[in-house]
Amino acid sequence: MKKILSIVLILAGFVIAQGFGDLINKSDAKHDVDDFSATFKLLKQAEQLEPNNFEVIWRLARAHFDFSDNSEDEAIISKNIYAGFDYADRALKMDANRAESHKWYGILIGRKGELEGTKQKILNSYEVKSHTLKAIELDPSDDGNFHVMGRWHYTLADLSWFERKIASLIYATPPQASFKEAAEYFQQAINIAPDEIRHYVWLGKTYEKLDNIGAAKSAYNAGLAITAENYSDRILQKEAKELLANL
Repeated sequence: MKKILSIVLILAGFVIAQGFGDLINKSDAKHDVDDFSATFKLLKQAEQLEPNNFEVIWRLARAHFDFSDNSEDEAIISKNIYAGFDYADRALKMDANRAESHKWYGILIGRKGELEGTKQKILNSYEVKSHTLKAIELDPSDDGNFHVMGRWHYTLADLSWFERKIASLIYATPPQASFKEAAEYFQQAINIAPDEIRHYVWLGKTYEKLDNIGAAKSAYNAGLAITAENYSDRILQKEAKELLANL
């Protein structure tokens, strides 16, 4: 009887594991085609089966970010940034040797800082940088991490005089950033993923800051030549058209 019970338990465990793996694979497939609602539903089902599994936890951090990144509703953005950060924090504590942990922690703590105001944005900036650089070290093939570093340099190089005064009060040595380095990171992101609209739009904005109008036009036009895959892409292309019209 004990032997039969053991076999039943082993089989049950196998079925659960197989079901969990199937949900993760399906969620990845839905994410690849930008079906973020279906991705989230599948991940929540996987979480019910294995609530403390690293593979579902980091993906839920990403899923919440995707919801925030594809909305202009401030309430939806805020709700998903905070929920996503909670999952990213859990993922980092579960496994600090995975690129996914550092990537999503860096992204979401950065977005959280933006929601909480100038002082918190600057306070969080060092963590954004350290975790994103660690993610690049662990996975240099992920264009997203290079994009984040480009945004990090752009945002800090673009601080107003007032924001720089706040930074000098927070740190003896405020974060050092430049538009030149931002452009280099965005170009690295393009080299890895030449079909990502966001890389070109942000490269164009950076070239504008560097007063290289010809390069800015080329970057915007390259972004507009790519087919938009989701709402975020369409918003970026709308922005690119407006920026291009003003050059």
